[in-house]
Amino acid sequence: MTPSKEQQKKTEGDEAGMSDVGVGGLFKGPPEGGAPSGALAGWAQAAPATPVAVAPVAVPAAQPAVPAQPFPVVQQVAPAAELSPELTDAETAKPVGFYTSATVASRHRKYRTQQGFTNTQVVLLAAEAAAERGIAETVAAARRTPRIQSKLFPVAPDDSDLRGLGPVQLQYKPTRDQLRIINQLVAESGLPDHTKFIAIALDQFLPGKRDN
Repeated sequence: MTPSKEQQKKTEGDEAGMSDVGVGGLFKGPPEGGAPSGALAGWAQAAPATPVAVAPVAVPAAQPAVPAQPFPVVQQVAPAAELSPELTDAETAKPVGFYTSATVASRHRKYRTQQGFTNTQVVLLAAEAAAERGIAETVAAARRTPRIQSKLFPVAPDDSDLRGLGPVQLQYKPTRDQLRIINQLVAESGLPDHTKFIAIALDQFLPGKRDN
């Protein structure tokens, strides 16, 4: 059924009025200088954000570096050896071995028996005689002539081929002070050990025929 002209005009007038007041008006901003009204007032103007107070965080102050303390070192000192006043040097001495030739050992035994001396006393007398004669002269007299001689090449002294040396072992028992003096004589002689010094000193001190 076709509406009448009056109804069409009324309908068109209503639709034209909604174009300004209808849905489009809901999204129009507030009048210039004014505030939004109605239910959209809160949506159109957002509430200002409330600042949140942040408490300051306390930062601990830097502590100065403390150097590491080393553990204390405890030094343990060994007690010094103490000798009883009743003991003498002779009682604390130890036997000392040396080697001589068979002929020197025989002459030593014969002289000790005749004089009533001990091995230690004979050795000390021989060392003292060598010191009085002269250590360098005593050593020179004990050296044998080298088998090979050369005018061009120097010959090294042979400390293993001295008059008085041999395979026979003897012993004596010096005190600590006596042994210290003999060690000084050995150092002066330049020989490698005390057994060679005692052997050549005995060979030149004892009565009888010396070693060739």
